Amino acid sequence: MNRYSTTGIAILLAVSCWAWPAVGAQADAEKIGLTIEPEFSFDSGDYGGGDTITTTSFSITGEYDLSDAWTLSLTIVPWLRQDETYTDVVLVAGRPVHHTDSTGINPHHESNHIHGRHDHHQLQASGLNSSEVHNHSYSGPDRNNHGLSDGEVDHDKKVTRLSAYSPGQSSKTTTEVTTAVEEQEVIRHGSATGMGDTTIDLSYRLMEESGAVPEISLHGGLKLPTADEDKGLGTGKVDYLLGVDVSRGIGPWSLEAGVTYNILGDPDEYELDNYLSGYGEIGNALAENLELAVQLSGAQAASDESEGELALGMQLRYDMKEIGEFSAGIQKGLADGSPDYSMVIGYSISF
Repeated sequence: MNRYSTTGIAILLAVSCWAWPAVGAQADAEKIGLTIEPEFSFDSGDYGGGDTITTTSFSITGEYDLSDAWTLSLTIVPWLRQDETYTDVVLVAGRPVHHTDSTGINPHHESNHIHGRHDHHQLQASGLNSSEVHNHSYSGPDRNNHGLSDGEVDHDKKVTRLSAYSPGQSSKTTTEVTTAVEEQEVIRHGSATGMGDTTIDLSYRLMEESGAVPEISLHGGLKLPTADEDKGLGTGKVDYLLGVDVSRGIGPWSLEAGVTYNILGDPDEYELDNYLSGYGEIGNALAENLELAVQLSGAQAASDESEGELALGMQLRYDMKEIGEFSAGIQKGLADGSPDYSMVIGYSISF
């Protein structure tokens, strides 16, 4: 664990210790609540990369009310499985993200970014100047490197037609130049199973709902790199989370929305970008113990070579009173960076 990881954990523990004295002051006045939430999720999609990737996970979240205002939560993912893993794909917040390696080469998209170089001397030998070239095109089909077999590297010869007007000529001269184009190696490892990342989050209720004023909560946390980075199940770096959530009840309706800024660690082998994620939800009590919620969620792309997320979901929640709450939901992706479809089944019980 690097020094940034240690510093982040120290800051979170310091804030927790600062909030902890409030527990003693209110412990006699009210019950301090603990909630356990196991959840099973299933996602499937191509995430803009051409090949379908399926991820399945089981997570357990524990929430502990330190006081009326402070809540500490811990989410661990003891089991995570990805059916196909690639050297240019990594899980970020549980979702596959295509990335560019440290050389700046991207090998993954169906419309592949070909990185070739025309030899300057070869152009001069053909009687053409690079400044005189006004049109060029690559011949040969576009390739999706995820179709390569394990360990295969593609070295293609591309024929480039260069057209230019030479001085004193009324017609243009066309010369064919053969250029070697090397595409970065993409290795498919097959399925991978292991532990996922762990998230610690501390939230503070800034304002309570009162009249027309909604409830407003602030939260901050860390993603600890407990997933195996060699398998592509995590980045191997600590991430930081900062966000705000707003909620309000209107009769049988409930409204919720939230925005989180995700500050990602910096892996040595590839590049990732910080991103914003958010959601909006409308719920309605269909019966005394049954609620239907519709949610729209989205996120910015986590790298230059991945796509943004946008998805529409629906969830049913059944309150079984003393024995807990059962929930089941489905989600449909509306953008390339989202899974084509998702399913989640959860349960929560408070003590």
